[in-house]
Amino acid sequence: MKTRAGKLFPLGLLLGMGLLTSWLDILTQWQQPAQRVLNPNQPEYTIEQVSAKRFDEQGRPWQQLHAASMWKLPQAEAVHFTAPDLQQFQQGTPDYRITASSGSYRKSLDIADFSGQVHLQRASQNGKAPMHLYTEALRLDNRQQLASSQVAVRLDYGSSQIRSVGLIYNHQAGQLKLLSQVRMHYVP
Repeated sequence: MKTRAGKLFPLGLLLGMGLLTSWLDILTQWQQPAQRVLNPNQPEYTIEQVSAKRFDEQGRPWQQLHAASMWKLPQAEAVHFTAPDLQQFQQGTPDYRITASSGSYRKSLDIADFSGQVHLQRASQNGKAPMHLYTEALRLDNRQQLASSQVAVRLDYGSSQIRSVGLIYNHQAGQLKLLSQVRMHYVP
């Protein structure tokens, strides 16, 4: 009897260890929680008091953004902002600043849209007069370095003032194209 029990003990131990291993494997398997369905009209997330910076290849500031809040809808690419304040730098030196009531940004296109009391200001630089642009809608294309608007704009350059419906400003070339109904008051 002893020999028979002695021969079955290792087999029972092996069977017990196999069952214990199977049970532990079942307990430790990670199961992904069930995905909840998001309401496409409700923000997926909201962030208050946003502050973000982007840097160029040399590590110098390129863009700095402050906003009262930021949110994104679940099925939309654009991220939305309340009271955005974007400052653009050129070689680490402040170049211009844009403020607005609201805005949005699409990363895949690298395009920002500003709306509601948009104010673009460029400080006096290299002997050039300060510039202020006022409009209700402005698009900023970072890849092509273009600023554009299809609605009424007012541009104050030093003591001169230009009014137009629509504009395209090529920042790299320093060219301003006024689209229609241009009125100018020039002070030399």
